[in-house]
Amino acid sequence: MNLELRNCRVLVTGSSRGIGHGIATAFLAERARVAVTGRDRPALRDCMREWAPKFGADHVLACPGDLTSTAVVSRVLGRIKKSWGGLDVLVLNLGSGRSVPGLPDAPEWNRVLGLNLVAAMDTLRLATDLLSQGQKPAVVFVGSIAGLEALGAPIAYGAAKAGLRHAMKAAAQQLAARGIRVNMVAPGNIFSAGGTWDKKMKEAPEATTAMLEAQVPLRRFGTAKEVAAAVVFLASGQASFITGACLPVDGGQTRT
Repeated sequence: MNLELRNCRVLVTGSSRGIGHGIATAFLAERARVAVTGRDRPALRDCMREWAPKFGADHVLACPGDLTSTAVVSRVLGRIKKSWGGLDVLVLNLGSGRSVPGLPDAPEWNRVLGLNLVAAMDTLRLATDLLSQGQKPAVVFVGSIAGLEALGAPIAYGAAKAGLRHAMKAAAQQLAARGIRVNMVAPGNIFSAGGTWDKKMKEAPEATTAMLEAQVPLRRFGTAKEVAAAVVFLASGQASFITGACLPVDGGQTRT
């Protein structure tokens, strides 16, 4: 299947490891040009060493920095415009599920909402003009099934992802007039080396396996590659009549 992504200009936020790394790799495999971001400069250098020989140094742009900062986002977008002349796809993957149990206080609410909701929407706001000039522009949010149902995730995180889903649908309606499609994938339990589920499997393998068997119909973790496949499809020309959609990638865990 031709996904029509060759030489497409893509920005993937939070892409130096985990799901973001998998998404960037999938776009590069489609011969897209990908700007990758992260606060960890050594991790970004490792990405460049991995990708440049395989996909070409001219197809990868490393943009270090904290994308919760409006100034940093503006700088990254300016660099993409200078290097590639524009932007066609924006993947908003920045976020973290780390929070406190119980009812969080105001500073924790502000931190989690800022990282998982506000940063994504501010990046979209700043990128809209550049996207509207792109070729078949598309935006894909990376949400979470924690934003679809109350599954025991930290309250602030689940609320932030639920708010992100609402914001995605509203943005899809507003930006359609500018030719920009906006969608979301909502991953479930995704395993990556060094990630949360890797740690839980090492700490409590029997309990973690029992959870998967009881709650996930496919009875296993998902992978970053499987999430990336959904993201790449929604960004591609094959999804040209899809906007405002949220696609769970969760092995059947959600029920609604």
